[in-house]
Amino acid sequence: MYGTEACGARRAQVERLLRRALRENLFEIYYQPLYDIQSEKFTEAEALLRLRDAQGRFVSPDEFIPVAEQAGLICDIGSLVLGSACRSMGRLLAAGADIESVSVNLSALQLRGPESPEQLLGVIRRSGVPPERIVLEVTESTFVRDYSLIADRIRKISGAGVRFALDDFGTGYSSIAHVTDLPFDSVKIDKSLIWNSVTNRRCKIMTCDLTRMFKEINLCVTAEGVETPEHDAFVRLCGCDKIQGFRYARPMPIGRAAGFFSRVRA
Repeated sequence: MYGTEACGARRAQVERLLRRALRENLFEIYYQPLYDIQSEKFTEAEALLRLRDAQGRFVSPDEFIPVAEQAGLICDIGSLVLGSACRSMGRLLAAGADIESVSVNLSALQLRGPESPEQLLGVIRRSGVPPERIVLEVTESTFVRDYSLIADRIRKISGAGVRFALDDFGTGYSSIAHVTDLPFDSVKIDKSLIWNSVTNRRCKIMTCDLTRMFKEINLCVTAEGVETPEHDAFVRLCGCDKIQGFRYARPMPIGRAAGFFSRVRA
């Protein structure tokens, strides 16, 4: 546990790493393929940002994302990740890969900016990738402040063809109202619910019922954090559509991730 002074020093160190990574293009983008249960194929991927320290060790996103937000760097970093993901998607499609979409996480600050929709849509349009191939993931903590503003931005971007996923459903801010009020195409069940459901009967019943309700309103349901045979059996029992987790594929550079997607036959 860091003391106050040590925490401040660590935060300053991470901020320096972030500024250098932006300046020298040192960020790494990894991709985690998602498995479609019905087709038994990998059909999409999530772009995940990676940052290394001076010793080459990965810094946890749980540590550097809050620092990026506090330092006012998250919008620039977010544009970088979105642009990289779009270009990677374009290369995969040009190579004939059978991939539906690539998803990118959005910070609430990226949606609050005065030019947010235009800026995000501009990055996608410049890539030449069809907007329906891009999924923007937001967590429900995004809506804690400025709900009306954020909801309006999401509707505007969705209206241009970009799809949205509600990420980490089952954490502290979960609300069915957000699912029904906003134009989400999919919901990702947080790993904490998946893991607890294996050993907790009440959690199991709740998670299965939530999955059924989401599917009944035509939302695709992805189970996150599937790592064991027990997790796997449970999410299949619940009727989840897609699986994301180490049991199927770990995050990896795009060159390796491309091998998970089959080629479209002429």
